[in-house]
Amino acid sequence: MQHIVIDTEGVRLTPLSATDLSLLADLHADPAVHRYLSSAHGAWSLDKVSTFLDDTLADQERHGLSAFKVTDENNTFLGWAGFSPLEETSEIAMRWCFSKDARAKHSDLTLKVSRELIDWFFENTYFSHIVVPVRTDDRNARSTVQDLGFVYRESRRIEDMPCDVFQLLSPSLRSYLVSA
Repeated sequence: MQHIVIDTEGVRLTPLSATDLSLLADLHADPAVHRYLSSAHGAWSLDKVSTFLDDTLADQERHGLSAFKVTDENNTFLGWAGFSPLEETSEIAMRWCFSKDARAKHSDLTLKVSRELIDWFFENTYFSHIVVPVRTDDRNARSTVQDLGFVYRESRRIEDMPCDVFQLLSPSLRSYLVSA
């Protein structure tokens, strides 16, 4: 049985495992799902998907957090969402990737999962903030992170893509700054 990280409103997040390679390969066979996550065009090769999964499993082991497998109440794979170290800034970044079918069926999926992840992150880690790199042409992600309370911090190249970096402070840091 997999450890459930989040189980809410018909969506479940569990750690990814080596057995999820085929699910991730199917997801990333559609270039549209990762259009804003990678500067590579086209479907991800099995090697690229395998590297992503290996990095995710290493992050789970090393940091206790990573991208998580997202399923619905019927255990249908919807995609992944979670955290990874952002090499360019040495911070923890939140990211997500859902299938077109999942986004069509659950219009609020990204917001719902992200809200739960944010709560989980600040309850289970010591970090003062999280960031989301948003490719400059990704209007949907920009709107989503702003709806979640993230604020623009800077523009920079992330993984060879022009990105705006949005930041969300921990609840304790936000309350400290408000009271100061």
